[in-house]
Amino acid sequence: MSKAKLLNRVSAKLVKPEWAERVVSPAYDMLRGAERQKLMDEDPYVFLHVTSAKSSLPLEKRTAANSEALKRLLDAGAYSDTLDSALYLYKLSYEEHQQTAIVGDISIKAFEDDRIVPHERTREFRANDLANHLEQIGIHSSPVALAYDSDEEVNALIEEAMETKPVLDFCREDNLEQTIWRVPEKIADKLLVLFQDKTTFIVDGHHRMNASHTVWTRSGKSERYGKILGALFSVDELRIRSFHRHVSDLNNLTSNSLTTRIAEMDFHIEPVNVSEGIEPEYPGQLSMYLDGTWYKLSPQRIHPSELDTVILQKRILEPLLEVNEEGSDGRLHYLPGTIPLNYLESITQSEGGVAFALHPVSMDQLQAIINRKKTLPPKSTYFEPKVRSGIFVIER
Repeated sequence: MSKAKLLNRVSAKLVKPEWAERVVSPAYDMLRGAERQKLMDEDPYVFLHVTSAKSSLPLEKRTAANSEALKRLLDAGAYSDTLDSALYLYKLSYEEHQQTAIVGDISIKAFEDDRIVPHERTREFRANDLANHLEQIGIHSSPVALAYDSDEEVNALIEEAMETKPVLDFCREDNLEQTIWRVPEKIADKLLVLFQDKTTFIVDGHHRMNASHTVWTRSGKSERYGKILGALFSVDELRIRSFHRHVSDLNNLTSNSLTTRIAEMDFHIEPVNVSEGIEPEYPGQLSMYLDGTWYKLSPQRIHPSELDTVILQKRILEPLLEVNEEGSDGRLHYLPGTIPLNYLESITQSEGGVAFALHPVSMDQLQAIINRKKTLPPKSTYFEPKVRSGIFVIER
């Protein structure tokens, strides 16, 4: 049986230039719930209204609110009509860093055939929630980010396509500049051939990929649901940050008994003077904020294959705090490694519990995990800058 084409042209509505800065949302997991709600309260046209809603609402009311928000944007004329199918380039520029993706439809069958490789496990409740959302709202608007091995032919074609005039170029208050080009047809033809047999791995969007696979399977693998919007990045352009953790309570332990139990799990625990630096200094070491004090936690023994998120989950979160990696009881919160640790500190002071800061996974470590077909706990890596929602709207 022949392989499904990994990359395909996509027929999309595109946000209009005069609306882009207002509509295109910050990345969902860069914001805590209160921050998302504040943005939504301030502007009825920010795209978060389509992708998010109050979690306290039942699913039917959430998806109804999402659909209403999408209709509001379309009725306001924020988007073009559906354009002829094409590939796009999507450049993200932040501070001194730039990375450029090829955007198009990605085959769900390629995921099933192991040509789109995950590196993180997913939380079942979140994937099911997203699958129901996709079925009900009937659009894709948040690209799954994928990485491919650096390819000089692809690089040359990207450079050639970027010599044309961009169709969008805008910047929100977060200082992320976003530029979109429509790839000329002849260049797109060459890119499609080059990507026909490539294998990629998921950078960001494990839950969206699983949700789309679920919807495709539910539909009897119909052609309608057989693709997902994707953004393909060269691996050498990517930056990995960590995902920090905050647990909202100590599972009926005192601060002293928690540190004692951690020590019994074979960690060396040392209080840290903030002036000396509170970031984890090397892979394997964790920083912990508890009861007004930062600590460095260093495991006495560590297997080379054990990465930081695994160490934290298997030796502290699960056995001591009774937090499973699904985090379905709502006690576990993830914060991207882009935030300053004093923000993690302030959240713990105001909400209680304990926080853990992690050292980022290196690209070499990640690729070793992928090559061994292993997976990490959810939210083990944070690639930054992240693709945004609301530039493209694709009807499914």
